[in-house]
Amino acid sequence: MILDFRKGRILAAIVESYIHTGEPVGSKALAEMLGNCVSSATIRNDMAVLTAAGYLAQPHTSAGRLPTPQALRLYVEEMMDRRPLTLQEKVDIKSALSAVAGDATRMMEDACRVLADLTGLCAVACRPDNVGTSISRIEVMQMSPRNMGVLLVQDNGFMRTHMCRCQRDIPTKFVQALSDYLSRRFLGGPLSAVTVEAMQTILIDLGEAGLAVAPILSAFYELALECAASRVTVAGAMNLLRQPDYPTGRALAHHLSDRQNVSDLLAQSGDGVQIILGGDSDPLFAGSAVMLIPYSLGKRGQGTIGVVGPIRQDYATLIPRLEYFAAHLGRMMSELFDDTEALDFG
Repeated sequence: MILDFRKGRILAAIVESYIHTGEPVGSKALAEMLGNCVSSATIRNDMAVLTAAGYLAQPHTSAGRLPTPQALRLYVEEMMDRRPLTLQEKVDIKSALSAVAGDATRMMEDACRVLADLTGLCAVACRPDNVGTSISRIEVMQMSPRNMGVLLVQDNGFMRTHMCRCQRDIPTKFVQALSDYLSRRFLGGPLSAVTVEAMQTILIDLGEAGLAVAPILSAFYELALECAASRVTVAGAMNLLRQPDYPTGRALAHHLSDRQNVSDLLAQSGDGVQIILGGDSDPLFAGSAVMLIPYSLGKRGQGTIGVVGPIRQDYATLIPRLEYFAAHLGRMMSELFDDTEALDFG
């Protein structure tokens, strides 16, 4: 249905009133919003047409109207006037990101947390597919005859360590030999190559010695799993529990605690801001809004960052903030990765 000018104004006024109050809007209030240039009777007729077309809902017989997800989408895509960021808002975003920019290992996770704090929503993010998917360094470090540290560095410079304790003393020469063995087998390869089957094969190859170093291999396997999972992150899920009039917040927070669910959600991103409203793709998201936006790392590809929250949002303010945040995040992460690549990990 193509809306004429008057119906478009009425629908936009209902959406904006709902965003600010969360309450149904009646014809008398709408007439006042529109400067009394349209009669209440005409507005009631137009509201009936908009309701029949699926743009409005009437929660109770005598109540006013609420916009549907269909109306919100139309408003965001065609009617909304974006509110440009003020200089202070830009400074606040830059300052918040700069405060967490020193560690390439945690930059995406920290940026996700910053976005959650800035918006009061749940933030989700992922790195590009071709960033951090392979292993650039493996090292087994002996802290004492039985205590070991296992280091794994990804190709993007992200580094993780695990400590473990063996059941008996391990000779230093054997620790170095195991470190060299793991490097020969996995260095430069994908994280996905570190599987249970691969660890079992190594244990068999090592024979009796394999039992002694099993904790080291277990720590290495867990590190690889953590690194693979760290491509996706979520922060501020508890914010969903604090939103008023958001009955699905608790279930959604639990859903997003599973990284695979977050990964599936982020896979729906495209070019520019992608907005998923009212359970477009999953009934669990009914009453919710998901806003995803890519951030660019230049030749390394692009990642995605976004927010999840109630469908009632100030989109005119939130979307420009997301765009600015994503653009600045991409620049900062590119600079960090450039610095990381210049380091000698050999």
